[in-house]
Amino acid sequence: MDVLELTQRLIEFDTVTPKGSDCLDYIQAYVESLGFETTRLPFGEVDNLFARRGTAEPHIMFAGHVDVVPPGEGWTHSPFTGVVENDILWGRGAVDMKGAIGAFLAAIPYSQPKGSISLLLTSDEEGPAKEGVVKVLPWLVENNHVPTFALVGEPTSSERLADTIKNGRRGSISFDIETYGTQGHVAYPHLANNAASPLLALLGILTSTTLDEGTPDFDPSNLEVVKLNMPNNAYNVIPGVAYASVNIRYNTLHSFESLTNFIHDAARKVKEEFGATFVINPILSAEPFLSSSANWGNIVAKAVESETGLKPLMSTSGGTSDARFIQKICPVVELGLLNKTAHKVDEQVSLSDLKTLQKIYERIFLDQ
Repeated sequence: MDVLELTQRLIEFDTVTPKGSDCLDYIQAYVESLGFETTRLPFGEVDNLFARRGTAEPHIMFAGHVDVVPPGEGWTHSPFTGVVENDILWGRGAVDMKGAIGAFLAAIPYSQPKGSISLLLTSDEEGPAKEGVVKVLPWLVENNHVPTFALVGEPTSSERLADTIKNGRRGSISFDIETYGTQGHVAYPHLANNAASPLLALLGILTSTTLDEGTPDFDPSNLEVVKLNMPNNAYNVIPGVAYASVNIRYNTLHSFESLTNFIHDAARKVKEEFGATFVINPILSAEPFLSSSANWGNIVAKAVESETGLKPLMSTSGGTSDARFIQKICPVVELGLLNKTAHKVDEQVSLSDLKTLQKIYERIFLDQ
């Protein structure tokens, strides 16, 4: 089957997280027809598929996810039909990331490497990411399936196909912050203690602090306020409780411990001024990492240059992906389609990009 037919078929499955079993059934049958041994690894509501052909080293694993974000309203074409118009394929998941999976599946018949090749797919990447790849990795280790290298098909390209390879990612940590004062009447502020005031003061300190200037491999760390709330429906009541959440995308100059200390130190300063009580809950989503093998990145970059003439940029920008888990057991880089329409209404990919990505994947697996 060609890459268009495969990708269209994948798009036709409604796989909004955590749905994915029907799509994985289809992929499982396809790769089994190509000589892969397959294993389904469900955890909770999440279904996962691992497939491998061969047992020799080096072992190259393609990893990805069949789940997608909700389609939203206002599509030009129905999001789960895979319509082609003017050499453009439309559909939820076209670039994130069923198009990359389709390119890999189409590349398999032309991509038997010197060692072995495998496929790891989850239906949990766009959601909590707690029952997918992170749960499968221990099984890979226990059953002697640890890859030599891994390639994740996330949509990494910015302006042109394959102009960017992700060879690492910044970390992500969130803090839920609760502030307590004393509720009272707006007309009698001396009898109350407004919980919003110390919270806003704390957020002012946090957002005005420069965390760092970046490193040669990473952008500067940044903190953003993502939630702000006071459960108060009245105009004449001073709130006794206020809530906020901040998220920090951070590089290797910081750690979970150092950022937690930063938040608490700022809260102590505000507490001294306002006499407020803070409850702070840190939530670690991902640690920063850089691929442990420059050689693997060079192999992928060489394949890109051979097929497109581009010299791709090595980057650690963007959000998180399942690469944050995979990097703990083997070197990993990410390479996929243009990310401009990812998660948007009218997500789409050009047919030429699909075919070129297939060729790049073929060359990667043959040249490693």
